Amino acid sequence: MVNKAYSEQRKGCAGYAFYFITEYIRTKLGVGYSEINEKCEKSLLAATMQTLLDNTFKQAVASLLLPISMMGLLFTGVTIIIIYSISRMTIRKESKTYGIYKSIGLSSQDLRLSISIGLIVLSAVGVIIGILLGVYLLPSLLGTILSDYGIAELPLILHWGGILSFAAVTFIAVGIGSWVSSRVIAATSPRILVID
Repeated sequence: MVNKAYSEQRKGCAGYAFYFITEYIRTKLGVGYSEINEKCEKSLLAATMQTLLDNTFKQAVASLLLPISMMGLLFTGVTIIIIYSISRMTIRKESKTYGIYKSIGLSSQDLRLSISIGLIVLSAVGVIIGILLGVYLLPSLLGTILSDYGIAELPLILHWGGILSFAAVTFIAVGIGSWVSSRVIAATSPRILVID
């Protein structure tokens, strides 16, 4: 059957989408992948299974990478907006305290830096808890949920470089949001901060 199909394919190279030819059959026919590709270059691609798997994986990564990157940027932007809003409300609420600090000699830069560092430390605690829960609890939870759908094993790949880089992005987002929101401290005099 395969010999007949291959001989028909060599004659016309038309009408066939693809063949799966095992290495055993290919060596028995005595042809190489390059010979098959030369004869039918427009209608047939002969390659090893590993090459086909690599190409499929590259296409899947390429088609998933852009949407996931856009979602990551969206979440980072939302994080900056949320941190900005919360910091702004906290600064407005504690404006008398910051006014007193400024009036006794603490500079605006020092106040802004202390607010930003405080929020970054708080986010570091949250990131550490989140990483621990995500690495150790999430796979078992997903495995339990997906086993009900017939998926016996969840192939989860944890890349620590990626995990730590996303944690760094979180710190940067928190730092930007808190620094921008504390501009009001630098722009306002201590007297107005105490009165507000």
